[in-house]
Amino acid sequence: MTRFFNSVSYRRFLVAFLYVVVAAAAFNGFYTKWRLKDGHGPHSLAAMVEGTAYRPYVYRQFAPAIANGIQDMLPAATVARISERLADPRRLDSRSGLAMRYPGSEALQVPVTLRYHIVYYLTFLALVGSLFAMRAVCLRAGASAPAATAAPLAIALLLPFFLTEGGFFYDFFELLFMACAILLAWRIPVESPVRAAGRLGLLAVVAAMAAWNKEAFFFYVVALYPILRLSLPRIKAASVVAALMFVCGCVYLALRMRYAGNPGGAVSFQPGANFFYFLDPGNWFRTESTYGVALPKGLSAVMVLMIAGVAVTGWRLLPVPFRQHVLMALAVNVPLFLLFAAEGEARNLSMLYPSLLVLMAMALTAWMNAAPPTAAGVDRAQA
Repeated sequence: MTRFFNSVSYRRFLVAFLYVVVAAAAFNGFYTKWRLKDGHGPHSLAAMVEGTAYRPYVYRQFAPAIANGIQDMLPAATVARISERLADPRRLDSRSGLAMRYPGSEALQVPVTLRYHIVYYLTFLALVGSLFAMRAVCLRAGASAPAATAAPLAIALLLPFFLTEGGFFYDFFELLFMACAILLAWRIPVESPVRAAGRLGLLAVVAAMAAWNKEAFFFYVVALYPILRLSLPRIKAASVVAALMFVCGCVYLALRMRYAGNPGGAVSFQPGANFFYFLDPGNWFRTESTYGVALPKGLSAVMVLMIAGVAVTGWRLLPVPFRQHVLMALAVNVPLFLLFAAEGEARNLSMLYPSLLVLMAMALTAWMNAAPPTAAGVDRAQA
């Protein structure tokens, strides 16, 4: 029995169990804060799956398309029976119902409820999957195993804070796709042309799905260049980035053509909104209900102080290619944030999630490996 509990398999089980539990807590923090935009017509989930949402929200069709596809594959009688059961008003007070305590939830609407539940659980699975992908990224960056295991948990728990002024299901898929893209771009096996081609082909598929999920991935692929340079010469790495941008651009154009008649615009242009937001000192100390408690907002002095400490400690341990990745992600994301993000909308800095992740893993590595104080040092401190 002792051998079993000390085995690698059991330790992996514990990590998986911990990741599922923390993901559930983080996802509940998001859902109780924003739900799936129930009742917000221009960008509610009901409008997304029906294809009637306003642009640019309607372009984020990855999860809604899967939900529609699953429902379309089922017999109409089965869909009707499942939908009637899921939308039963008695589920409002049942702990098995997603709409518990939310009488106005779209999960109680018969035409939408099955697809609502599918997107709900797909989003949760995307968060769980992103934790494992982020752990792999941290290990490849050189973080210690304990730090690489803990850093994704910290990012997951911070996500509801960063989803301030708005939060959407596709934010979780975005995190998963970014982590997977980094893993696929890291050290392409050039010694085996077949394996290299397979890896790059899979990277192109991930880029296409990521652009289908959120068009901003078109810009994020630029930050993959330093990672690709680990194994590819300059021209080939640039060519891969250009090819990925072409794939993302094609997906985006297809979505624009498909939903050209929807209300709204291709982008939400809000230049200067955050510039003036941060000029107001009071905005640095605002709070927001997260996890059911009034806590600092995602872009607040407390959060900036936390990120600054992590960045200062972790930066010196980052491998050079990842330092370049961080700088390129900043160069891409910050201008987009200043041009298109609403006031204080931290989620629009999402391209920096992988940067914060690895910086945190490196900082945790440094702190965990710090030498404990000696007895003499303790005595001097007490004196």
